Amino acid sequence: MSSSLSHIPRESVDIARTLREVTLHIFRASDDPGLSARFAEGHKAVLRAAGIRNLTSFGQDWLGDPDTTLFLLTCEEDQVLLSGMRLQRRMAPGTLPLEKAVGGLSPDLMRYLDERQEEGCGEFCALWSRRETAVAGIGMLPMACVGLGLMPQLDIRHGFAFMGTNMRPIQRELGFTILEQLGEDGEFAYPAPPIRSEIGHFRHPESLADAAEDVQEMARRAAEEPNHDHGIDGRFHRIHYRVENHMA
Repeated sequence: MSSSLSHIPRESVDIARTLREVTLHIFRASDDPGLSARFAEGHKAVLRAAGIRNLTSFGQDWLGDPDTTLFLLTCEEDQVLLSGMRLQRRMAPGTLPLEKAVGGLSPDLMRYLDERQEEGCGEFCALWSRRETAVAGIGMLPMACVGLGLMPQLDIRHGFAFMGTNMRPIQRELGFTILEQLGEDGEFAYPAPPIRSEIGHFRHPESLADAAEDVQEMARRAAEEPNHDHGIDGRFHRIHYRVENHMA
């Protein structure tokens, strides 16, 4: 993140300064249809503001799906949605967003997933975050770490994530391995040129050993303590981060 705030709208900076407490809600899409719909709209709004208007993860066939877990960061007593992520379990071939996006271009991808289907496959997708969240210094890392820790609970051993090539440092920090044997040396022209994306693979628990120490700690705590609190050093002040797992 740039140390300068001069390029960020003043309103976003003012809102970011007020963020002192946030709550990460974790729930099945089938358990709260209303909040799931708000998640979907928040995802679309953030990406459309960035000029992205067509992604396979925009689809809403996951609404009401008990095998889709939502991670939703909120503040102000859940009135404001800050960021979100989905973890979709693969129940049948062709159902994950990354398969719909590039499966037709990479038959090897489908075979790779099929070979691991019995052990449990899932995709971390639809990551979105409001500008104010980033300005406040609340990154996506804690949310992703909680998701990694909950993979066994969700019967997912193999987690996949479709991310831009500019996110390689984050992939490595989280313990993901880029599947270089897929696409063009591991890259896909998605969602549209000149953007290039890659598919990362996280095998639980083996990949935890490749993750950064703080990632390992957060993932293990999520598995052991469904509901817990910790502090995050934000840009302006320390932020109280509450995790509430509604599936526990």
